[in-house]
Amino acid sequence: MRINNISTHVMYNYNRQTLMQQKKDFLEANYELVNGRVPDIGLALGGKIGRFLNIENQQSLLNELKITNGLIAERMAAGQIAIKSLVYAPRSNESEPEGALVRFNKILLGASSGKATSRSLTKEAQLALDVFVSALNTNIDGEFVFGGANTNEPPLTYYKAGSDEGASKIVRDEFRGYFGFSPDDSAAASITKEQMQEFIDGPFSDLFEDPSWGINFSKADDIPQRNSISPDGVVVDTSVSANKDAFRQAMKSLILVAEFSEAGLSEDAVAAVEEGARNSSSASIGSAINKISIVSSHLGSLENRIQSATEQIESQLTLLQDLRMRFIGIDQNEAAARLEEIKLMIAVSNGLTVQISRLSLVNYLSVR
Repeated sequence: MRINNISTHVMYNYNRQTLMQQKKDFLEANYELVNGRVPDIGLALGGKIGRFLNIENQQSLLNELKITNGLIAERMAAGQIAIKSLVYAPRSNESEPEGALVRFNKILLGASSGKATSRSLTKEAQLALDVFVSALNTNIDGEFVFGGANTNEPPLTYYKAGSDEGASKIVRDEFRGYFGFSPDDSAAASITKEQMQEFIDGPFSDLFEDPSWGINFSKADDIPQRNSISPDGVVVDTSVSANKDAFRQAMKSLILVAEFSEAGLSEDAVAAVEEGARNSSSASIGSAINKISIVSSHLGSLENRIQSATEQIESQLTLLQDLRMRFIGIDQNEAAARLEEIKLMIAVSNGLTVQISRLSLVNYLSVR
């Protein structure tokens, strides 16, 4: 019987290679336990990799839609808050402040019964104008909610009545062109109620129609921004335009009162101004409030559609994730048990390595 020579060097190297493999197995098992999936997808799936990548592509598309819908929902919510600051009418048991247009309308209605002076009315009109412009210039991350398709710049500019600057100069120039003198001129006291009504219904109203509105007041686009909100390709309006008649009418009413209620006009002419803002079919602040409330309802409807689409996307993502994990998922309990087994084997291998390294023929030589 012949016994092959086996050196401690060979045994040591063999055990070291085994230990290296065990450490590699340990890392793989630990990865599976922590991440719940196989570490090398290509190796695990082989020819099924194409189907797996298709699932991941669908997930990527749906996640992009979900993110977009989230941003759209933020814009819609910001738009609702802006509109609420204008037309909210709290109930008697609510403590929230009423909207700026609602407040102004109450004061305007009070002016007809002598409860408000022209000065206070002018002041309230300017305050309401400030809130109005600020609300319609609402933006989320630099995208302006009421800009229509033009979401890159604020739709309205600050309006200071009586300043003869910007849009105020346009309005006062129209008055000067029609009457031949400025609203502050002493001659303005001779303007009759009928003459003022003709100015309001004619040149003044024309300022708030196209093309003047787009040139002098608004940078918004008539066409709203549109986005796809579902994988089925459903496209909806995702912005509102400050060019809507509701907003034009509100601004027209506020400017009318802010510019001319406290000017040097006759009492009859001032009465025409207040009546125009109160009762006119084209400049009534009450009518504007109702129309803006309809815009708010439309926004609410869009919010519901976006929420429904997002919920559908989340359901699809859940299904796709389940399908994805069928390809690459592992039993984490099994991975944990395998990890413990590998730890034990590594400990045994380390022990053997130490013992082999200590083997020497010197230990078996007798000393004489």
